[in-house]
Amino acid sequence: MSINLFDLTDRVAIITGGAGLLASEHAIALSAYGAKIILADFNEEKCNTAVDELKKQNINAVAKFCDVTKKESWEKLLSDVLSEFGKVDILINNAGFTNQSKSANYDAAFENFPLEDWNAIMNVNLTGAFLGCQIIGKQMLLQGKGSIINIASLYGVVSPNHNIYPGTGISQPVAYSVSKHGVVALTKYVATLWASKGIRVNALTPGGIFNDHKGLFLERFKQLNPIGRMSDKTELRGGIVYLASDASSHVVGHNLIIDGGWTAW
Repeated sequence: MSINLFDLTDRVAIITGGAGLLASEHAIALSAYGAKIILADFNEEKCNTAVDELKKQNINAVAKFCDVTKKESWEKLLSDVLSEFGKVDILINNAGFTNQSKSANYDAAFENFPLEDWNAIMNVNLTGAFLGCQIIGKQMLLQGKGSIINIASLYGVVSPNHNIYPGTGISQPVAYSVSKHGVVALTKYVATLWASKGIRVNALTPGGIFNDHKGLFLERFKQLNPIGRMSDKTELRGGIVYLASDASSHVVGHNLIIDGGWTAW
């Protein structure tokens, strides 16, 4: 009998940052293998719009509110999901401040980077992932099984290449890089703590995702990446399904890097 290692039939997946660039891609990937999808976001209107777009593709998903920086918001999300679905099998900690969803002074230089922005980015990118692992992970411990995927970054593995940003209108602040390094460390800590209890915790590091980038930044990036281009947002789908499914049953505390070779040289 053939066994589909990637089968996610009836597994329940929470994806934070539900209104962002990548959440719908994660939803499409997991849904294709049978998962039930909950998109969660602070921006309810945009999250509902994302769900409506998924439904046009015959993907069943629901939108839920979650402020990932607040424990009580995570607890409310879990309570709602348990009431509706009875369990949680997959958590993707995807919410984060990026160049698409900036803090107030995201572009400020290091020398003048405001503490308020440092705290805001840390709270969403790192504390949000911590709270997700803690609150949803506690439920997974009760169930005896679950998969948590923390979305990290190239700049949680290496420093930003500071030379590619001048004159482009794009920046990578110190808090982003430090927070994503923290996400990788959090992943390893929780993964080794819970591996024997049936909970697998891993990270996925996307490369630079093309989002209508143009001009100087795009040319510099292409020259510096071995594959010669930025990533299409669809190219994370295989990695997401792999880490969520039993295909990666012996993968614990790993950071799966999908970057076209950026971190290989």
